Amino acid sequence: MEPPHVHITTYGCQMNQLDAELVAEVLRASGARLAADAEEADVLLFLTCSVRGHAEDRVFSNIGALKTRKQREPGLVVGLLGCMAQQYGPALRRRAPLVDLVCAPGRLAELPDLIARARSGKTAMAFDPPRKEGGPEVFAASDLSAVAQRAKADAALDQAEVRRPLCGRSPGQAYVVAVRGCDNFCSYCVVPHVRGPERSRAPSAILEEVRRLVGQGARQITLLGQAVNQYAAVEGGRRWDLADLLQAAADVPDLARLAFITNHPRALDERLAAVFRNVSKVCSYLHMPAQSGSDAVLARMNRGYTAAEYLDRVAMARQARPDVGVASDFIVGFPGETAADFEATMDLVRRARFSAAFVFKYSPRPGTAAAKHYPDDVPDEEKRRRHAALLALVEEISGEENAKFVGCTVRIFVEEVSPKASANSKSEIRNPKSLQLRGRTPCNRIVVFDGPPRLVGTEVDVEVKASSPLTLFASLVSEA
Repeated sequence: MEPPHVHITTYGCQMNQLDAELVAEVLRASGARLAADAEEADVLLFLTCSVRGHAEDRVFSNIGALKTRKQREPGLVVGLLGCMAQQYGPALRRRAPLVDLVCAPGRLAELPDLIARARSGKTAMAFDPPRKEGGPEVFAASDLSAVAQRAKADAALDQAEVRRPLCGRSPGQAYVVAVRGCDNFCSYCVVPHVRGPERSRAPSAILEEVRRLVGQGARQITLLGQAVNQYAAVEGGRRWDLADLLQAAADVPDLARLAFITNHPRALDERLAAVFRNVSKVCSYLHMPAQSGSDAVLARMNRGYTAAEYLDRVAMARQARPDVGVASDFIVGFPGETAADFEATMDLVRRARFSAAFVFKYSPRPGTAAAKHYPDDVPDEEKRRRHAALLALVEEISGEENAKFVGCTVRIFVEEVSPKASANSKSEIRNPKSLQLRGRTPCNRIVVFDGPPRLVGTEVDVEVKASSPLTLFASLVSEA
């Protein structure tokens, strides 16, 4: 049988983007060929997100649209990978009968075998061990314990990490996993169930990967984890936390920038905040989801902090580095959220003055504590109203904060040719003979400017000429 031609479609967070790179490496090593166009592929893989209902609906819709093609090409293999695979389990194929292959996040290294099985018409499924909230893991379908099976799967993923070339969207940018899984069990979230218990990778493995990627040309590295600031490892007779790991990674020669996402407010301490002040390569950016400004809602969410404690963490980071950009996530319409609860969220946003925030309407996720114990009692119309009001406030504040950059010269990392060049351009500063490029400041603000595409993957100085709530518009001052 000819090697498969595989196309990968990725949904969701940065962790999924990195998983897509690992999948590509696993498949390349097995002899498979990657297809840039889905029409050229005979294996279509969907790497999915299960955090929100809308994301799942998109996946099911896109897979359903393949019905005619599957009838025309009976050998076409459709695979669903990642969080949705673990969330739905074997029942997934009843919900999406076009799916031939199902693979959970921790089993991605087994994809070559799964694809071979699916192409031969056999059942192709691989799931991570299930877990119980607050209790020991139970997995009776194998003679391996759940811990041993997860360790074996993680080792296989680590091998793919070791081989993975620098292949992200930007030639100078790369993600590195620091923490897999999550133990926080926020009441609305499926991540602890679909990605398993929290496991911190060995510092030596992470640092070796950073050195290898920098050696291939990476200049900005982002360490990833569902709660990356909960990183904890023991190696070489010493304990490591995220502050230790960032300091060690910053010592890698030729690395220009170092970032870390996402952070749980409860785990931000003085040691980590001090990194913003003491380690120059660490970006002045903190993505730390608040989710709500109401203490009552935060308690039902099982977030483990109050609004006042959250604001104390923001102040701690800004005391260490006043220009740090703090970004957040919010859920509106969580069960029981009153008008007063929502106003408390608006007040927190006014006080924190976020550089950016992502706002989502609550949707019950199967298997979570919120779905089990709290009725979804906020009407959808009210969710939409609160969503729009909170977004408007976030944009008003970010617009005011961005305006402070006008007239300043800032150093940015150039990520790509802007995908929305014509929409984002400002005629008074745009050179029609140049391409519009997009980059980011150390505090993660988006900057667009005109310049040659060879600058992608490098740092340059630009002067900010204008601003909007989402973008800084600039002109090139000097190249790195």
